[in-house]
Amino acid sequence: MINQKSLFILAAMTASSSFVQAATIENSGFEDGWSNWNEVEPAAISDSAYKGSSSLKIQGSPGRVHQVVNIDKNTEYTLSAYVLGKGEIGVNDLNGLFQSEKFDVSSWTKVTKTFTSANTNSLQVFAKHNNSSSDVRFDDFALSNGGSGGGDTGGGDTGGGTDNGSGIASNITDGSIFDLEGDNPNPLVNSDTLEFVPLEARHITPNGNGWRHEYKVKESARVAMTETYEVFEATVKVEMSDGGKTIISQHHASDTGTISKVYVSDTDESGFDDSVAGNGVFDVYVRLRNTNGNEEKHALGTITSGGSFNLKVVNNYGDVDVTALGTTFGIPVEDDSESYFKFGNYLQSQDPYTLDDCGESGNSDSFKECFKDLGITKSKVTMTNVSYIRKTN
Repeated sequence: MINQKSLFILAAMTASSSFVQAATIENSGFEDGWSNWNEVEPAAISDSAYKGSSSLKIQGSPGRVHQVVNIDKNTEYTLSAYVLGKGEIGVNDLNGLFQSEKFDVSSWTKVTKTFTSANTNSLQVFAKHNNSSSDVRFDDFALSNGGSGGGDTGGGDTGGGTDNGSGIASNITDGSIFDLEGDNPNPLVNSDTLEFVPLEARHITPNGNGWRHEYKVKESARVAMTETYEVFEATVKVEMSDGGKTIISQHHASDTGTISKVYVSDTDESGFDDSVAGNGVFDVYVRLRNTNGNEEKHALGTITSGGSFNLKVVNNYGDVDVTALGTTFGIPVEDDSESYFKFGNYLQSQDPYTLDDCGESGNSDSFKECFKDLGITKSKVTMTNVSYIRKTN
């Protein structure tokens, strides 16, 4: 039975087109009972809350609530809520836009869903049961502009991120999705910081071209690019000797090839914003392998050692977009049946002037000599506000 208690009627916007509409979820913590929410039973107001004295409890399917919220057109928003149990939150503009985030958590956890609104000024925010045998609770909803959501991430169908009380999504460090390449030292410095230091970790792979210190999606979780929706975000700080070059994120194919690569590089490679070797100015750029198997490259900007930038990598079922330093580049990419995402610090054994490899694949001693000859004594990538959400077909 639909119980339309206190249906919230939103006023139409009458100001000029420059007016910014508030994205406000009223009674976001259910402290005023059903006020502003529409309910589909079985649902109830619970006194077991994350915040305040009340929360929403949905006891089974088809239990659901929703609220209509004013928004701006074609704007990025992040929906968030604190949840307990197995359920789903999302938005629906009743005109083609439907975005949701499923979760299954045993303690109060903040989940988020970032989306871009369409050509409409309102949408429904909803919460629902997810066909489990247990109750599910919701509290403290929010709808904010932008895609950061405070660094927390929402749970997904396969390996969604959850907040562990820090700026690091727990699904990265708990071993559920990612394996660590180079576990000495552990990148998790504290609850808010991952540090990748290949000059200390010195991890190698048989066909690699340098020392690695990275997280990679474990073998059991690998699927085709076209079967995966995933979003990786982090604030990235790079401290690097002049002439250094590293890969900070990539989509790897099941063989030795790579599908996407994000570089930070002080080399003589042409086509970027600086492209001067050894001058302490690092080009940040992306290489994507298109559906014809050819690489396309694009400059994203420059930094100097110690500089920081926000990185966002989205794989939308085979369509990859990379954003950094205010620039976005994306194309449909070559598919692979067992692709996987990696991020961290993959220090390249390469002469910055000639671009020749100066180490032997799989030979750690040769990499050591190369970095010594090139004067590469510092290579640290620090990531904060790290999140990773993933869904697979």
